[in-house]
Amino acid sequence: MGFLAPKDLTMNNLLLDKLPKEEYQALEPHLTRVNLYRGQPIVSPDSPIDYIYFPINALLSLVTVLNDGSTIESGTIGREGMSGIPVILGATQTTMETVAQVPGDAYKIKAETLKQHYQQQGQLYRLLNRYMHTVMVVSSQSAACNARHDLSQRFCRWLLMSSDGVASDEVNLTQEYLSVMLGVRRAGVTEAALRLQENGAIQYQRGWIKILDRSFLEAAACECYHRTKEEHRRLFA
Repeated sequence: MGFLAPKDLTMNNLLLDKLPKEEYQALEPHLTRVNLYRGQPIVSPDSPIDYIYFPINALLSLVTVLNDGSTIESGTIGREGMSGIPVILGATQTTMETVAQVPGDAYKIKAETLKQHYQQQGQLYRLLNRYMHTVMVVSSQSAACNARHDLSQRFCRWLLMSSDGVASDEVNLTQEYLSVMLGVRRAGVTEAALRLQENGAIQYQRGWIKILDRSFLEAAACECYHRTKEEHRRLFA
């Protein structure tokens, strides 16, 4: 049973890349490649989840919407993951919202179809279980990170995570998105970005960031990035 070996892994979803050839071929007729625009609803709160998305070079954002209309991001989904976990866990909807924050391509599949393949308990079953574990790790680490680490450390962490998610050193992240992501005012985001630019770590323009010195960011990021990265590597290497 051989694994797929795409010529360009940066243009594929890593969960799908890990599937044995036979399982992927069974899923392939149900997968549709689509282009996601910024702000596109992927999962709406308290509404049925009809489709699941496997990002290729798009970045999805998991968002909690409060009664006053404010939003708080609790995680991101890039090419290493998928949307619609509640469906796999037996729920048809969730209170959380998922939107496309960085536009790009993704594979789309009917939620019920993926659940049926998951329930066959093949390699897809094992891969998605491992992925759901990493989502729990990232969520718990993020809660500790937001409570304990300063803005500069968290900013470096999110830049690295976003870059990993879209497989590119160039990331289209708006100030509004970054402020929600980091839980600070836009002015704080600008200040942190300009400081990194002065150090030669990034090139920053409104709505666009290019990583110039990844090693600098990795050294400046908090332990949370390295812990979650290592856990993912342990499970999916």
